[in-house]
Amino acid sequence: MVKASTRRNFPVEGWFFIAPLLVLLAVFILYPVVMNLYYGFTAWKGFGQEQWIGIDNYVKMFSDSKFWTSIANTGILLFFIPVSTAVTLVVATILRDGLPGWTLFRTLLYIPNLLGVVIIGTAFNLILRDAGPINTFLTSNFGISVPWLTSPVYALLGTGFISIVWSPLGFGIIYFLAAMSNIDHSLYEAAAIDGASPWATFRHITIPSIRFAIEFWVVMSFINVFARMFGFIYVFSRGGPGFSTFTLEYGIYELAFNKFDPSYSSAWSTVLFVFCAFISIAQIRLMKRKEA
Repeated sequence: MVKASTRRNFPVEGWFFIAPLLVLLAVFILYPVVMNLYYGFTAWKGFGQEQWIGIDNYVKMFSDSKFWTSIANTGILLFFIPVSTAVTLVVATILRDGLPGWTLFRTLLYIPNLLGVVIIGTAFNLILRDAGPINTFLTSNFGISVPWLTSPVYALLGTGFISIVWSPLGFGIIYFLAAMSNIDHSLYEAAAIDGASPWATFRHITIPSIRFAIEFWVVMSFINVFARMFGFIYVFSRGGPGFSTFTLEYGIYELAFNKFDPSYSSAWSTVLFVFCAFISIAQIRLMKRKEA
């Protein structure tokens, strides 16, 4: 009788303990998402009564060249994800194999994660501008000046390399080193006895053994590109020059706070929400496949 009573009362107690979290989730996540979807079908300036206009915002969005430019720029930035993953894996493998002073290297590489995107974006904006230290050095010694921030190509490539490849490198190294620590060391000993090259060992032992960690890292990198680059782009290039670094996330901010058109911005936000939802579903399926 006591056990049955305990089982019967447990769900009620469980709901009681998680109730504060559910309230916070409903107020700060669920409610904003629902209202964003609603305002995407209205004409609203952020105050006053909204007017229902149906799918007009979405029709306008799909005929807006800025929207497609933001999609294209975001798509280009996605190509930096495999580069970031490969570089992080290689560096983590080198450090794991006992590079002298690897603890110091790991600490130095982790520093960008401690600085934050605003500091990093501001620092590189100062370093790469026409009168910055890099161009000053190039001009003084080689008589050349590279338009890092004024060339659309260089600005987009710089955004991808700094924010996707270099900035998360330190955290990625720690993450992959933790995953590699679970690999049975006898596998590497057997590979060494068989005379396997470092590349063969990396390809046939390290990669398969941490496959789930790699897949999870790639999924999180996709989310970072879609929904966590605004801070860096805002202080680094402000979406320019022109619209060369104008991403979907930056466009949402531009429409809501510079163009004062929050309802149209909500339509853009819905597209971003759909992209992130698909990525999250992929992540959940990866986790379930690992558990199975």
